Amino acid sequence: MSTITLARIYERQGHLEDALAIYSQLFKDDPKNPEFIKAIRRLKGSHAKRVSYFVNMYKKEQFSQFEKWLVKPWN
Repeated sequence: MSTITLARIYERQGHLEDALAIYSQLFKDDPKNPEFIKAIRRLKGSHAKRVSYFVNMYKKEQFSQFEKWLVKPWN
């Protein structure tokens, strides 16, 4: 069952594609809901930036920075 609560949980956990899929489904059911519109815009923008950064990494410093980010404690 796709709910806004599940979408928020996925988003907080970093499962952006799953969250976006749920928000998109909820938007189809209620296209005038501003929360769904904001969430879809937010997730599409942040996902595109992350993918673009990762795909375009070519310097050793960028990989080092990414590795540090991966092991960073997220408490």
